Amino acid sequence: MKKQILTIFVSMMFALASSIANAGSFNVGVTGALAKIDASGTETTSAGASGTANTNSATVENDNVPIGSVFAEYQSDFYGLTLGFEHIPGAADVSNSVKTRSEVAASDTDDKTTNTATRDFKAQAEVENFNLIYVEMPIYNQLFIGAGLSEMDVNTTEVASGNGGSYGNKTLDGEMYRIGFKGTIGDSTGYKLFYEVNDFDTLKLTSTGNSVADETNSISADLDVDMLKFALSYNF
Repeated sequence: MKKQILTIFVSMMFALASSIANAGSFNVGVTGALAKIDASGTETTSAGASGTANTNSATVENDNVPIGSVFAEYQSDFYGLTLGFEHIPGAADVSNSVKTRSEVAASDTDDKTTNTATRDFKAQAEVENFNLIYVEMPIYNQLFIGAGLSEMDVNTTEVASGNGGSYGNKTLDGEMYRIGFKGTIGDSTGYKLFYEVNDFDTLKLTSTGNSVADETNSISADLDVDMLKFALSYNF
């Protein structure tokens, strides 16, 4: 659904810029950013035969992640209102280290014996395909504020030992807020320096391929991405 909204928004933006080209400017540019990726989550394993569920929680933080993006926007003469679309290519790890835990698989499907072997599980996740639609408005001189809707893919890259379960990938929606300064350099170059906060929906995943077929694990996690960004654009 969000991808359709993004497509419609970009089409409307191009149409608006074409129809009132003399009433504002159309800007294309690039940004460089240092990002802080915060995540906190809980994994709950099935109760199984023992009747006791196991819960593991973790908090991770990845600071100063360099990120680049491209953007296109229409800046109108209507109080300087700006509509834009931004895309961040590539991927970034959620954590700067792989999370590892050990667990004893007491039972397997179609195996009536009690097992005592210890299995190691390694987990990591990455984010990619970050898209953003936004609105910006000047509030005093070069100071501006902005808000928008963001979207990104979360890819789990866990390694399950033996016949342990694994998680899939999911697209998350979020809300964006930014504040900063913008201005021009010469007749056709613009710049922006701003701080941006992206608050995403809760990530919920259920495992498949567990050692006991009718038992599953689940993950619930919160993911936030904050960025200090600098942008340069060509204005025409």
